[in-house]
Amino acid sequence: MFLFDTSIISFFHQISLQFPQLSPLIVIVSTNGLLKGGVISALVWWLWFKPSEFSKLIQDRIISTLVISGISIILARVLAHLLPFRIRPFANPEIGLAFPPGHETLETWSSFPSDHAVLFFSMATGIYLCSRFLGSLAFFHAIVFVCLPRIYLGVHYPTDLLAGGLIGVGMGLLGNRKTVRHFIVKPINMLMRKNPSLFYASFFLITYQIADMFDASRSLVGFLIKH
Repeated sequence: MFLFDTSIISFFHQISLQFPQLSPLIVIVSTNGLLKGGVISALVWWLWFKPSEFSKLIQDRIISTLVISGISIILARVLAHLLPFRIRPFANPEIGLAFPPGHETLETWSSFPSDHAVLFFSMATGIYLCSRFLGSLAFFHAIVFVCLPRIYLGVHYPTDLLAGGLIGVGMGLLGNRKTVRHFIVKPINMLMRKNPSLFYASFFLITYQIADMFDASRSLVGFLIKH
């Protein structure tokens, strides 16, 4: 484990010891879907309907960002299975620190890379390419409301989040390259023109899954694989 990881984890642990009343608040921030994915989903809908002379380009970028973010989550899970298993800080006896409870179900999941960081940084990148102001808010939200609480609670090492963030930004930029974006949005735009009802129903479900961090989809797929 890197000194970079241990020093930052120890710093946040000292804060938790000095201000124990913070821990319940951090747990809520880390586990509440409204405060995490709900915010990003709201920004997506805001951008979609915000009047602009570049509305068509913005909507294409939103579509491409949503698709590439879903692919990014899959990539993150594949990497977590292919790379050597990394035990999470709260379950690592070498660290020897007591973290707030509430994330024990993640103990069997490798912590590297962080799929939360991948998703929120890929979304923030796409939003930033549509609006610097809203994109800056999205990056701030990803750092403060998603990443830092996961270090505080011992769910991730800082390098897990850093790697996930870099993957997310890279995927967000890739999905918004002109050729890639056109390839992604062409069939979806055809659907939007021919069947707007189906398009917006699907659009809602996708943003709902982002708000839910794809937990419902992952649990359903996991059930189907096991049975």
